[in-house]
Amino acid sequence: MLAWAETGSISASDWLLYAIFAALLLTLVLAFGTPTAPHRAATAGLVALVLFAVWQAASAAWSPLPSLARDDGLLTLFYVAAFAVALLTVRSRLDGALVTAAVAATGGGLAVATALAFRYGAHPGVYFVDNGRLDWPITYPNADAAMFLVGLWPGLVLAAERRLPAVARGLALGAAAAALAGWLLTQSKGGGIALAVSAAIVFAVSPSRLRLLVPTVLAAALVGPQFGPLTAPFNAGPSLAETARHGGFTLIWLTLAASVVGLVYALVDRRITVPGRVRRVAGAFVLVIVIAAVIAAPVAFFTTVAHPGGYLQDKWHAFKHAPKSESGSTHFISLGSNRYDTWRVAFDEFRRHPLAGIGERGFAPAYLVLRRTGETPVRAHSVEMDALGELGIVGLLLLLAGLVPPIALCIRGTRRRELAATAGFATAAYWLVHASGDWNWNVPAVGLPFFIMLGAGAAWAGEGRPLRARVTLSLAGLAAAVALFAFAPPWLSARLSQHALEGSSSPASDLRWARRLDPLSVQPYLVEADVARTAAAAIPPLQKAARKQPRSVEVRFELALGYLRAKRTRAALRELHAALRLEPGAPAIDQALRRVQRRQ
Repeated sequence: MLAWAETGSISASDWLLYAIFAALLLTLVLAFGTPTAPHRAATAGLVALVLFAVWQAASAAWSPLPSLARDDGLLTLFYVAAFAVALLTVRSRLDGALVTAAVAATGGGLAVATALAFRYGAHPGVYFVDNGRLDWPITYPNADAAMFLVGLWPGLVLAAERRLPAVARGLALGAAAAALAGWLLTQSKGGGIALAVSAAIVFAVSPSRLRLLVPTVLAAALVGPQFGPLTAPFNAGPSLAETARHGGFTLIWLTLAASVVGLVYALVDRRITVPGRVRRVAGAFVLVIVIAAVIAAPVAFFTTVAHPGGYLQDKWHAFKHAPKSESGSTHFISLGSNRYDTWRVAFDEFRRHPLAGIGERGFAPAYLVLRRTGETPVRAHSVEMDALGELGIVGLLLLLAGLVPPIALCIRGTRRRELAATAGFATAAYWLVHASGDWNWNVPAVGLPFFIMLGAGAAWAGEGRPLRARVTLSLAGLAAAVALFAFAPPWLSARLSQHALEGSSSPASDLRWARRLDPLSVQPYLVEADVARTAAAAIPPLQKAARKQPRSVEVRFELALGYLRAKRTRAALRELHAALRLEPGAPAIDQALRRVQRRQ
C-alpha cells in the first residue's frame, strides 16, 4: 500500500496513517499477546533506535525545517514499531519462514504487478521517466529498484531451504527472478553495486553458501540473458511504449519460468543427498572462489589497464560530474552523478558542526547555498552522510548502535543456519550498501520491509521466557501514546489543511485546529493564504509561516509573491532578496526579481 497507493511518498501526511496502524498493532501485541523477552543485544538496538528518533526530533530546535525534522523522528519510530512487532512475535522457524516469505512476496509481487500494469495498460510510457527508466510505483527509479530488491535475498533463502514445500520454493525463486528483472528495468547502478557487494558478503559469511549458490545461479541464469529486452526502454524515444510492453512481458514470463524451474529444482533436491564431507569441501571451495574473485578483480585491473593512474583519474572526474546527456544503450555504463557534490556538502557541514550537526532536514537548505550543480536534492543520498551532516557524531553513533546489534544477531543466526536470520543478514547487507549511496531510509515503502526482516532475523536469539505483564502493559501504553499523541496529531493536521484547501464549509475552523494539532507545521498558514479572499488577507498567514521557518526558501518566496499580489513592492523586493540568498541563482526567483525591478 505504501508503494502502490502512496507511490512511496516521503511526505509524512501520506505515511503517518500507516504508522498509526503499526503502533496500534504493537500495542495489541504487547497488551494481549504473550511476547517473549528478546535478546539483550536486540533490546539495546531497539532502545538506540528510539533514542535516534528522539535526537532527530530534538534537532528541530536547531533545524531550518523544524516540522520535517520532527517528521523524520516519527518515521524512525514507525520503523521501530515494525521492527519490534517482528522481534516480539517470531518465535519459531515457521514464523520466521512466513515473515521471510512476506518480504519476498512484497518485492517480487510489486515487480510483477508493475509489469502487468504497463504491459497491458493503455499508456505504458507514464510508468517510465523521460530517459526510459522504470519509476513506478514509487516514482523514483532508485527507490523502485530498492523496493524490488529488498525481497531478493529472502526469496533466494527460501528457494534454498530444503525443508520447505516444493511449491513454496518454486514461488520464492519466481519472486527473486521478478525482483532482479524489475531492478534491470529501473537500471539502478546503486542497486547493482549493492547486489554485488551483498553477494560477496553473504557467500563469504554464510555456512549455507553452497545451498544459496544454486538458486542464485538459477535466477541469474534466467534473468541475465534477458538484459537486452529489460533495458531496451532506455533512450527508446518514440518506441518507448513498444519496448516497455516487451520488457513487461519479459518480466512476467521470467517469473513464471523461474517458478517452474524452482519447483523442479526443489523436487530434485529432495531426492539427492550429499554427504556431509562433500558439502563441507564444496562449501569451502565456493568460499575460496569468492575470495579469489575479490582478490582477482584489482589484480586484473592493474594488469590489463595500460595506465591505471590516468584511468582512475578519468573515472574519478566522471564520478564527480553528472553527464550532460546519456546517449548509450543503457544507464549502467554512465558513471557520473551528483553524489560527490551532495556528499561534499554534507561532510563540510559535519566539519562545521561535528557534535550535533545542522539539524535533521538541514541538508537541503545548506545545499542550495553551497552547491556546484543545478539540482535541488532534499537528502545527501547516503544514510551515513545524512546522519553526520544533520545530526553530527551523536546521531551517527546512535544510528550505528541501533543497527549493529540486531545485524550481529543475524550473523550469529546465519552461522546456526537459522532461516530468518540468514535472510535478515543478507537483506541488511544489500539494503545498507544501497542506502549508503541513495536515500532509501526516507522512503517508508523501502525501509519498512527491511526493518521487519531485521526484526525477524534477530528474533531467534530471544530468551524464550514471556515478558512480565507489568512490563508489557507499560510498553503497550507507551506504544499507544506514540500512536495517539505523536503520530495522530500531525496526520490530522495535514488532513484538516487539505480539507480546507479542497473547499471545506468551515475552512477557518479546520485551519485553527490544524495549527493547534501541529504547531510546528507551516502548512496551515500556507493554506490559509491560498484560500484568502483578498491579496491583503493572505499576507498575515504568510508572515507567520516565514517567522516559523525563516530559512525556508519556499516560504520566503511565497511571501514575496504575496507581497507582489498585494502591490507592496518594497516588501516584495526585500523577501525576494532574502529568498535569493537562501537559493542563489534560482531561476524563478531571479525572474520575479527582474520583473519587479523593471516596474520600478
